[in-house]
Amino acid sequence: MLKGLWCQALVPGVASCKLQHLAPGRGEIMIRGIYSSAMGMNVQSARLETVSNNLANVSTPGFKKDHVLVQSFPHLIQLSTRRPDSLPGAWQREVLGVTGAGAAVSQVVTNFSQGSLRETGNPANLALTGSGYFVLTDPENEDAIFYSRNGSFQVDSEGYLVNDHGYRLMGDGGPVQLEEDPVNFTVDESGNITENGTVSNTIYVVDFENPSNLQREGRDFYRAGEQEPQPVETPALVQRYLEGANVDLVEETVNLTTASRAYETGQKIIQAQDGMLGMAINSVGKLR
Repeated sequence: MLKGLWCQALVPGVASCKLQHLAPGRGEIMIRGIYSSAMGMNVQSARLETVSNNLANVSTPGFKKDHVLVQSFPHLIQLSTRRPDSLPGAWQREVLGVTGAGAAVSQVVTNFSQGSLRETGNPANLALTGSGYFVLTDPENEDAIFYSRNGSFQVDSEGYLVNDHGYRLMGDGGPVQLEEDPVNFTVDESGNITENGTVSNTIYVVDFENPSNLQREGRDFYRAGEQEPQPVETPALVQRYLEGANVDLVEETVNLTTASRAYETGQKIIQAQDGMLGMAINSVGKLR
C-alpha cells in the first residue's frame, strides 16, 4: 500500500511549491523528485541566459561577465502520515527527518576583473588599466549619471567626447570638450588632456567601495545606486587602446554546453519520474 508523506516548510517561500492534494482533508504531498528536478532546470536556465549574454558581449569593450551563484533550497520537515499510537481518526504526526528540496539561484554576480588591452590607434579611445570607472552624463538629462569601463569614445560635432549613445565623458572641469584640434590631442596616464601644449581638462575617474552593488544598465553601464562614488587619486589610463571584455570565449562555450546538457538531463529525469508516477497510479494503486 502506498503512503504519502506530508511536508511542511522550515522557512517562508516554499509556499510556491507545486503541491498535490492526496485526498480532501488529508493534507498535501509534494512529488519531491519532480520538483527538485524542476528546480535544477531553473538553475540551468539561469546559467544558459547568463552565459549567452556573456558570449553575446565578448566584443563589447569594458564588458564584465556575470556568474550565477547557486544555493540549497529551503529544507523540508518530513513527517509521518500518522503516529502509530494515535487514536483512529486522529492525525498526529511524528518527525521522520529533514530532506532537501533541490537547488535555487542565489544571485547573479559580476566579475570585475581586468580585461585585456587592444590597440586601436584612435586617439578618442581610452582604456583603464587599474580600478575605476569613467563618468558619463546624458546631455538631455544632466541628472542621469552612468559609470562605465567602456572607453570607446568619439568626438561629436560640438567637440565633446561621447560614447555610442551620445553620453558625454565627464572631466574635473565638466564634460570633456576639445577646444582646438579634435584629432591631435593627448591624454596622459593621469587623465590630463593636452591640446597644443596646454592642459584643457582632466578625465574624471571614480571608484566604489563595493562594485558588486552597482546596478547594471544595459551592456556596459552601471548606476551607483545608494553608493557614493569616490575619485581615484592616481588613475591609470592608456590612450589609443580599449579594454576588452573579460570573457574567456572557450570557457564560456564549455559552460554553455554543460548547462545545456544538464538542462536536458533534468527534462529526462522528470519524464522518467512522471512515467513511474503514472505506473504507480494506474497499476500499483488499483484496488484489488
